[in-house]
Amino acid sequence: MQDCLAYAKHLLIYLCLSIFSGNTVAADNNFQLEIDSPSSVSELLNKHLSIVKSRDNPRTTATEWRRLYAITPQEIQNLLATEGYFSPQILPAMSIQNGVSLAKFKVLLGAPTKVNKIDIQFAGGITQPATHAPPSMQSLQENWALKQGEQFTQDAWDEAKRQLLVSLLISRYPNAAISNSKATINPADSSASLLIEVDSGAPVQFGSLSIQGLERYPASVVENLNPIKPGSEYNQSALLTFQSRLQESGYFSSVEVRANTSATDDKGQRITSAPILVTVKENQSIKLGLGAGFSTNTGARTTATLSILNLFNRGWRMSNSLKVEQKAQSISSQIRLPTTAEGYRDSLSAAVDHASIEGQATTSSKVGAKRAWGGRKREQYVGANLLTEHVNLDGAPSSSNYSATIGYGITLRRTDHDLSPTRGYLLNVQFEGAPIEQLSSGRFLQTYLKGQTYYPITASTQLIARAELGLVNGKNSAPAAFLFRAGGDQSVRGYAYQSLGVEQGDAIVGGRYLVTGSLEMIQWLTPSWGAAVFFDFGDAANTTQTLNPATGYGLGARWKSPIGPIGADIAYGQRTDEYRMHFNIGVAF
Repeated sequence: MQDCLAYAKHLLIYLCLSIFSGNTVAADNNFQLEIDSPSSVSELLNKHLSIVKSRDNPRTTATEWRRLYAITPQEIQNLLATEGYFSPQILPAMSIQNGVSLAKFKVLLGAPTKVNKIDIQFAGGITQPATHAPPSMQSLQENWALKQGEQFTQDAWDEAKRQLLVSLLISRYPNAAISNSKATINPADSSASLLIEVDSGAPVQFGSLSIQGLERYPASVVENLNPIKPGSEYNQSALLTFQSRLQESGYFSSVEVRANTSATDDKGQRITSAPILVTVKENQSIKLGLGAGFSTNTGARTTATLSILNLFNRGWRMSNSLKVEQKAQSISSQIRLPTTAEGYRDSLSAAVDHASIEGQATTSSKVGAKRAWGGRKREQYVGANLLTEHVNLDGAPSSSNYSATIGYGITLRRTDHDLSPTRGYLLNVQFEGAPIEQLSSGRFLQTYLKGQTYYPITASTQLIARAELGLVNGKNSAPAAFLFRAGGDQSVRGYAYQSLGVEQGDAIVGGRYLVTGSLEMIQWLTPSWGAAVFFDFGDAANTTQTLNPATGYGLGARWKSPIGPIGADIAYGQRTDEYRMHFNIGVAF
């Protein structure tokens, strides 16, 4: 009642002033406004009050200013209610000083409204006693976001209801709905009682698979990538995994995967088995690409690619690439077979490479076969390769080597984002060796490990740490391709690409041991742009005693691009006393 009387009082003042005042347009700076409010709500008031928006408007008249003054207390009260303040005191004052109309509002918040009672009521399939699969009524109640004793705000109330409903929609209950919700406010004791009524609907299972859009490829191309078994419980994450697999397969330019959770039978009754509908648009069967670029590791680059996406009409994908760089040239071809029903991804490859780096010129040819399996979080492979190479060194004798190797590798990815991670880690471990001496220049085993971790120090400050270890066991007969050198964009910044290694003649060649590491801190200045400071170290050698890690450090800029983080760094190499520029794109895993 007091609020209504106060509002009526200010409205009456406004009407009286309007009768005895003109309606001329005010000159600039004829209106001033002071809002004395706690900092916790000042931004809210300054952003949404009508009088704030009109204060500097040259079309605001004296009459309009008085109208805004009269309605402002009610606007303030409405805005504060959204933050849980239902009994504020608003003290307005209007005065004229040297021809300037000054409107003042002092805001006393009063006690914030706290949640004292939460009543979540359920209906539908989730209430059945035989239901044990998540989400359960107990877990939904325990995970309710707006807890008892917390301050009530409109945003928190809406978000808590949204989270509750999403928990049902994404797993087992895609037809769930909130049938009723009510927040009862008691201004006397600043408390809020919450009531939410939720109808989960019947639990839904996945049904049969239907595919639309296939013209050239067999249905098995889609079916073998499907992780969903008919009869399994509905789960939105499984649909997203299925869609991601199809998008990453390379066969399709667009993919849509959805479940018809509203399917009905012949009598119009909703059924609890949701058919999966896959709609695809196939890529062109032959694609030609041309490109150019620059790398601070290997210089200017031109590339030409030719892809055949349905080789022999069997769904085999063949990709051919010609790459010409200042320091390296290669021609390669790869045939990737469709993923099998067991989830295996098989491929055949062949390549001829030439590289001239740090006084070592290497020409090699390689053919191989590989089988990979697993998702991005845990990806594994086994492979076999035949390699021949010829090495010319500045100031040292040339050599030729060959090897028949088998290998195994595993990559673990545990990050919060695939392209621009801020928390988590990446780990890659590889083993490749030549076990049969008659098929190689000598027996050896290469072990390689690389790890990278991301840690958010604050919301805008990020720490990235990287470590790399390598070891070659066996006689000194491993081809140059299996030995280690360090230096460059993704290794030790401040040094030329692969310039850290073993001196032989006038060249730098690979060593049997590798150690590199990096610490980098990024301060994000905006959501997309940041500045970095880093420290790198590393070396490659033939013995652990001769490992002498070189150090490099510097500053850089970072941009979160749509394809991942892009960085530009200026690094100082302590050993060479030189500055170098480095560029890097994406996450190198």
